Order: sequence, then C-alpha cells, then structure tokens
Amino acid sequence: MELILNENYSGFEQEEYLLIKNQKELNAFYGKINRTRKPGLTPPSIDFSTEMILIWCGDSAASNYADLELREKGDYLEVHKLKATVSKEENSLIVSPFSIYKLPLSTKKLKIQK
Repeated sequence: MELILNENYSGFEQEEYLLIKNQKELNAFYGKINRTRKPGLTPPSIDFSTEMILIWCGDSAASNYADLELREKGDYLEVHKLKATVSKEENSLIVSPFSIYKLPLSTKKLKIQK
C-alpha cells in the first residue's frame, strides 16, 4: 500500500473509507473535493487494470491524518487505522483531512478495524 496524497479538506462530515476501482469513481471523488478549490487538485494517474485506490476521509472534528495498515486475510482485506499524525497546520480552522493510498487490484472485500 502506497500513500499518494494527504490533504486537509475533503468536504466529508463523517469518517469514511472509499474503495475506488475505476476512473469514473475517482473523478467523482475529485469532483467533490474540488468544489471549493480553485484551482482544483488533479486526479492521480492510475492503471485500474492492476491497481485500486483506498481513500480515508476524516470527520470535521479530525485535525490529524490517519496512518493505515493493510493486511490480507483469507477472503478479505483488513484495514487497521493506526495512530494519527499531526497535520501540516495546527490551528482552529475546520478541516476534514483525507489520505489516498494506491494498492494492488483485488476482488476481496474490504473490512475496517478501528
């Protein structure tokens, strides 16, 4: 699992995990986070025939990025949320941080361990 991007504002109000397996879904996610950005972020170039994207979106109370660890178990992929790391700017602004990870394509289900 490779970290691609950490940013401070996703627009999500509750913590979410998104597993993206095609360009259309990735473009839709970037459309949402770019609504309030000028200029917007550019989606990464991903070969969806061999890779997929895991996105963690923190809630509006989160001020830190999450470190995620991926373990392959039997018929599912298990994601563990490890300690959070301090965001770039520690202040009183409302943020909803997000992290984007690239991982090998798999047909296995995703299970979140908090």
